[in-house]
Amino acid sequence: MPHLSTVEPADASPEVRDLYLDFQRQMGCPEPPNFIKTQGHSLAVARGTWALVQNVLVGGALPRTLKEMVLTAISSERHCRYCETAHLTFCRMLGVDADSLEKLVRNVEGLDSARVRDIVSFGMKCARDPQSLRGEDYETLKHHGLSEAQILELICLSALAVYANIIADATGVEADTMFGQA
Repeated sequence: MPHLSTVEPADASPEVRDLYLDFQRQMGCPEPPNFIKTQGHSLAVARGTWALVQNVLVGGALPRTLKEMVLTAISSERHCRYCETAHLTFCRMLGVDADSLEKLVRNVEGLDSARVRDIVSFGMKCARDPQSLRGEDYETLKHHGLSEAQILELICLSALAVYANIIADATGVEADTMFGQA
């Protein structure tokens, strides 16, 4: 049961409605997800979240598919069912195979690509315990060809995942039918 209601587009201010449409268009959703509609109560919050999503998830140097994989793994590890389901859906939309999706939620170490596995693992470690990151963690990413800008992007993506997990869990946002089941 949700702790906060959603603000449907018909009931939203024109500014919030425009934000919903932009979110929908850039994220490739058929409708605005409950995650952003819950934030429609506060234009400032919705704008802040959307700015983070636009700049850290949609934009940037790392491929969106890889970012969605990181978000899926972090959300699964943190037991945020809403975010896990949503990001699994985005991974499917972007062409991630079923075997990789299963490994993202069950056994990241089993991912076939060492590069993807190490990037996802770094993101998870950063979200779980950023103070435990060591020089070798960064060297592994550099060995896979990541620039410092891309590593910073991955760090910020991990923070975005935790931020989104907290919002989804604290508001009790209900699953979107467009995302199906995890």
